[in-house]
Amino acid sequence: MRLTRSAQSGHDPADVLLNRFDDYGADKTEGTSTMFELDSNAEGLKFQLHIRWVRNMLKPRDFTFGPVINPFPVFWLVLDGSREIEIAEKRYRVAKGDIVVFTPGIPYRLVPATAGGLFHYMSLGCEAKIGPFGLHEVYPLPAITSDMERCELEALACEWRQLLDRFERLGESIPIREGVAVSDLLPDPATSILLLKLQEALYGWFAKVLALLQSHIPEHTRTLDQRVLRACVYIREHVHEMIRLDDLAAHVYLSPSHFNYLFRRALGLPPAEYLRHYRIQHAKELLIRTSLPIGEISARVGYDGQSQFSRAFRKAEGKGPMAYRREWQLREPGF
Repeated sequence: MRLTRSAQSGHDPADVLLNRFDDYGADKTEGTSTMFELDSNAEGLKFQLHIRWVRNMLKPRDFTFGPVINPFPVFWLVLDGSREIEIAEKRYRVAKGDIVVFTPGIPYRLVPATAGGLFHYMSLGCEAKIGPFGLHEVYPLPAITSDMERCELEALACEWRQLLDRFERLGESIPIREGVAVSDLLPDPATSILLLKLQEALYGWFAKVLALLQSHIPEHTRTLDQRVLRACVYIREHVHEMIRLDDLAAHVYLSPSHFNYLFRRALGLPPAEYLRHYRIQHAKELLIRTSLPIGEISARVGYDGQSQFSRAFRKAEGKGPMAYRREWQLREPGF
C-alpha cells in the first residue's frame, strides 16, 4: 500500500497541521506577525517511534544469517568492510558509508563471503508510524544510500553509538523478575528518566537519518483526503470490533459507494482489504510484544473466535500464529 496525492487539495497542507492566527499585539512597524499552535488532532503530527533493538555488529567474513522478516523497518550503517546482502531474493553489495533500510515484511539475509576481512555495521530495529500509517507507507525510503560525505558518516555513527549507550543503560536498569514480563512493570523514576533520554536520542537519530535520506524521497508533500484519514484512524481504534463498510462511511458522513471510491483512489485498495491487512499486522505486533494467549489476541484484533483468526493468519503469513510467535522467539534478535 502506498499513499497517493489527493485530488481534494484546495488547502495548504500546512493548514491541516497548524491553527493560524494573527498576533494583533505585534509591533506593526516590523510587519504583521503570524502565530500558530500545532493542531492536536492532526494525524500527520503523531510521529511514533518504538525501538526494538540497537546493536554494534563486528562480524567475521563467514558470519551469515537469514533470510529473516521483521514487521518493522530495520536500519544499518556500514562502518567498515564490504558484503553482499539479499533483499527479496535480489543481491546488493554494501560497503563502508552505506545506509541500508530493510522494509517491513520483506525477507533479507547476509550472504556468506569467501574472502575479505571483518564486517562492521550498526543495526537498529524500530517500529515507526506517522499517524495511522507505517513509515514505509508514507516515505518510500531507498534500500541503499551510498552518497554520504565522511563528516556525515562520522556524525551519524556518533548518534548511533550514543543511542546504543542509552539503550544498554536502560536494559541494565530494568529488573528481571521470575514470571513477570518486562512489559507488565511500571518504571521507577530513575528508569523513567533513562527511558526519556533513550527516546530523546532515538528521535534525534531518526531526524538525522531522515535528513540524510531526504534527497531520495519524493519532494511533494503527501496529502490525503481527511475523510479517508479519519476512517483509517477509526479502523485502528476499533480494530477489536466488527467493522462494516456502512459503519466507516457513516463515520465520515459519506455514502458507502462514494466512500469506497475515495478510499480506493487514496490508498489503492478497498477498505475491507485495508482492514484485513491491519488486523494481521496488529496481531503480529501482539504476538511479538506480548505473551497473550492466541484466543485473547484473536479477540483484540476483531476475529470471531480463534479458529477464524488462525485461518486468516495462516492465509496471510503462510504459517499459524503459534508458529509465527515460536519462530520469532527462537531467532537471534538484532540483525
